[in-house]
Amino acid sequence: MSGSYVVGVDIGGTFTDCVVADDQGRMTFGKASSTPPEFAVGVVDAVKDAARNVGVGLDALLGATRLFYHACTIGDNTLITRSGAATGLIATKGFGDAMLMMRGGITAGLPDAEANHSSALTKPEPFVPKRLIAEVDERIDFEGEVLVSLKPEDVSAAVRKVVDRGAESVAVALLWSISNNAHERFIGDHIRAEFPNLFVSLSSDAASFQGEYERTATTVFNAYIGPKIGTYLHNLRDLLRQNGLTREPLIMQAYGGVLDIDSTVRTAVGTIESGPASGVVACQFTGKLAGIPDIVAADMGGTTFKVGVIRGGAIERDYHPTFLRHRLLSPKIWVESIGAGGGSIAWIEPDTGLLKVGPRGAGARPGPVCYRRGGTEPTVTDASLILGFLNPEYFLGGQIDLDIEGARNAIQEKIAGPLGMTVTEAANAIHRIVNAQMADLIRNATIQRGHDPRGDTLFAFGGACPAHASRFAAELGMKHVVVPATASVHSAVGLVASDVVYEDGLSERVQVPAEPSRINAVFAPLVAKIRANLHKAGFSERDITLRRSVDMRYRYQVHELNVPLDPGFHNLTDQDLEKLYARFDALYEEAYGKGAAYRAAGKEIVSFRVTGAGLLPKPAMLPEALGGKDAAPARKGERPVYFQEFGRFVPTALYDVGAMRPGMEINEPAIIETPITTIVVNPGDRATLDEFGNVRIAVAGAAVVRREVIDAATV
Repeated sequence: MSGSYVVGVDIGGTFTDCVVADDQGRMTFGKASSTPPEFAVGVVDAVKDAARNVGVGLDALLGATRLFYHACTIGDNTLITRSGAATGLIATKGFGDAMLMMRGGITAGLPDAEANHSSALTKPEPFVPKRLIAEVDERIDFEGEVLVSLKPEDVSAAVRKVVDRGAESVAVALLWSISNNAHERFIGDHIRAEFPNLFVSLSSDAASFQGEYERTATTVFNAYIGPKIGTYLHNLRDLLRQNGLTREPLIMQAYGGVLDIDSTVRTAVGTIESGPASGVVACQFTGKLAGIPDIVAADMGGTTFKVGVIRGGAIERDYHPTFLRHRLLSPKIWVESIGAGGGSIAWIEPDTGLLKVGPRGAGARPGPVCYRRGGTEPTVTDASLILGFLNPEYFLGGQIDLDIEGARNAIQEKIAGPLGMTVTEAANAIHRIVNAQMADLIRNATIQRGHDPRGDTLFAFGGACPAHASRFAAELGMKHVVVPATASVHSAVGLVASDVVYEDGLSERVQVPAEPSRINAVFAPLVAKIRANLHKAGFSERDITLRRSVDMRYRYQVHELNVPLDPGFHNLTDQDLEKLYARFDALYEEAYGKGAAYRAAGKEIVSFRVTGAGLLPKPAMLPEALGGKDAAPARKGERPVYFQEFGRFVPTALYDVGAMRPGMEINEPAIIETPITTIVVNPGDRATLDEFGNVRIAVAGAAVVRREVIDAATV
């Protein structure tokens, strides 16, 4: 590889991944352990590993990098560990407790098992303590008219109150600032003038949509994580510059695009769950190349298992996400996650004596027992090693020598012995439990949201997922699994396949049918603002795409659906709006069942949204010609592997993915080894390498097929 490069780096809970694409679109991968709390060190380590695989030095690679993308978990980790800035809140008089009161559904975002527990009825510890909340005497109505003017002396007193009590960052969320933000801007200017080192977040910037509590929560989250993200990203920029990078890093946003560092810091809340979002973007990119429009994207790394959905080539989005039981107004790609990863710890529940897996994980340090880094708790990875799925001498291409005896001892001591099982039985039980948990999450992501996944293709990525995917796909009745060629670094691939994206919107209530002139008048300033931001970022009009949508609902309801308009930009006509209304009815019945639409109630539009993308070059990923089906040249031996169909270890073929050529098929139980992940082909399944280097698995699934395989093996 030579010339200029595009680099993408994604920080995971256990590993940091790097993808480097050259001028021809060829990709090279790098991987290193994540390094909390100094995550920037792991970023540089991963780029250094990729540079070594490219065949150049770190400084040479970064010096020739024209685009550097990054997805970080700093915001997520800061909120989860509650290690953000001491945050003050300034609110309208009489409304300071909105963040503390929350909504009635305080179990939102919790798994069923936790939501049914009495402790879930207690509200979470607030991110803004009551002592750091101040109120100002002001009032603006829903039409933007000032009813009570804001007094400078009230502002000064409120700001001084939260600062004197230790606030390091300030969120400002005033009533109806979405209609007129003059009072919020006055308070923001006052804080910046008097306390220039304080981070300030205004609700009219962070969340310009209706919903008093949700807007306040979004603004508080933004203020809480903003200083830490700012410190991290500025330090990372300096470190990368010291090692040769001359370009501004672009940071992944949860809605699927990237922004520069300064824009990211201002709207830090947009980075929450941005890492999983980039994995879904990669699936959309890979699916488009492979002609697969309907995808369930499944990402299993060291810490979590995450699921996203792509329908008809379009990524499903969440405009009212819930994070840590708080409902936010920060749009994101819809991703659901649980604590089920390779590093998830297996344990016995004291009260019931039942075997559990996760959600607690071993993390990057010490990690699973078999990593030889001081871990003592048995994990899913330890179980995979014992069952023969992992090669102890070829994990991460041989970078880590796995300790199988250590894994055996840990499972014997903590699981098998107490439960009266053999180590193999305990390891298999761990696998079956974690597979069932992942299948349940996909059910929540599809069936419980009105979508049948059986016709979809499961994309399995992340370092651990390809070893499990065919199992939980079969349980769900899904017939096709794709393990991308970039599986273990797939989220990093999503970065280099991203565009610079700006999103904006506002709340405005419009009864249906609406006058096209009014709809066009609401959209016009939003479109102009998005276009201006993209022009400022260096994009010409030919490289800009615009997408408009509205949030609609039947009148007298409180929940709405996002309904897209046709792509592009033109003044909307009556015919365009009629198509929009019909599309809402269809989406409603798709989500809630045929006949659920309540057309007699009438409809209303409650929010307007615009997404603008500045298109960036994508990796070429040119297909190779398909060859013969015989995979024998890629076979490199065999080892005993435990398959639950047989209830024992059986000699299992091993294949080297680097020696496989497009068109080769594997029609036997097998392990396909790559330098970055391990793919398990279960009995009855068929694996094929496609023209893009992806491994496609046809899942037998049906019990009768599994039974035939067992009978044949025992004859």
